[in-house]
Amino acid sequence: MVTITKWPALNVTASQEDNNTNQVFIETKPLYPTGPAEQLFIAGASVFEITGFTPPIQRVTILGINLPEPDTFGPYDSYVATLTVPDSLEPLATLPLIPTVDNQNWVGTTLLDFGGTLPTINAEIRPQLGSDRIGEVILQGQVFP
Repeated sequence: MVTITKWPALNVTASQEDNNTNQVFIETKPLYPTGPAEQLFIAGASVFEITGFTPPIQRVTILGINLPEPDTFGPYDSYVATLTVPDSLEPLATLPLIPTVDNQNWVGTTLLDFGGTLPTINAEIRPQLGSDRIGEVILQGQVFP
């Protein structure tokens, strides 16, 4: 099932099983502008995939769409995505985002290895400078479920 609504409220959901690629489940959800980016024409998407590998591995890809240069938000030179689980004190994962060739989209991916029930996973995108200076959240949303 694929559902697409008006931009920038990107909402694509796809669930499928394809034994040729070991891909058994994919869900794509929107990330919404917030904070200092609320009035900008930007969007984001998270792609959550449960692979067919044994044991199952979850791949999470975060995409920032139409992002301006990071220094639009202050003294920053890149973007970072943070994956969190509600009520957890530590981030689940931190993904540095890399610009695409046109420098308008930024993407990062990571692999997760959960056993048992998958928790709710949220994502936030922020501008950053090095590893110490991190700005306000500009995109946020739920990755899974």
